Amino acid sequence: MTALQQNSRPRSGALGALRDDLIMRSMLGKVGDIPEEVLLPVLRMVSDDRGEVDAGWAALTVHRPRGMTLESPRRSWQRRYGQFVSELEWTAGELTRHLPEAEVAELVSGAVATRLRRWLRLLLPAFGTMGLVPARWHPRVMDAGVSVATFLVGPIHRTGIEDDGTLVYEIPECAMHTATGTGTAQRNSCLMGCKAACERVFDADSPIPLEFEPQLPGLSCTLRVRPADHTDTTEEGL
Repeated sequence: MTALQQNSRPRSGALGALRDDLIMRSMLGKVGDIPEEVLLPVLRMVSDDRGEVDAGWAALTVHRPRGMTLESPRRSWQRRYGQFVSELEWTAGELTRHLPEAEVAELVSGAVATRLRRWLRLLLPAFGTMGLVPARWHPRVMDAGVSVATFLVGPIHRTGIEDDGTLVYEIPECAMHTATGTGTAQRNSCLMGCKAACERVFDADSPIPLEFEPQLPGLSCTLRVRPADHTDTTEEGL
């Protein structure tokens, strides 16, 4: 594997913060209600104590902002993302107390993947044009695309290129964990709501096959962008 350090665009700064907040708002407009509208009703059905479920949910959502809130884009991004992850983590975790984890993972990842496809419906066809990018340009084109994911994962940088053309990126501290402010890994959200869901959307048959390798219980993650079957990798990457 060719080792290197390729930094993403900085996530700090007013423009970067505004970009992250706007993209997060857009994404949560499609996936943000999954904990309440998809997972919570199932939890109420399978739980022996609906009152306990409702009390837990009320305690979790009591800090949701009501009405307009004057805050910086960075604070807005963290608050919205942290609240969503907290709700996803709690509902998924509670479901695993009553259902096999594999069934919960299927429910969560399926719901998130479906909503992500809907959110990305205009972009997914465009990803198919990656096969037209010359192999020598492919790494840097992907670097530019991956850098946009700072709104979801935080700082990310390319660390190498494997022999088959796979691009390897490192996420030192994923924002899915840090946005909650708890300082601990959000295991269910990470494995079910991010890794499994994204790998369903960007599977081996997609133009951009993705593989996530979270280093749980740590907060870091390795992302591999595999070359699609039609991608030419005969030329040396950058």
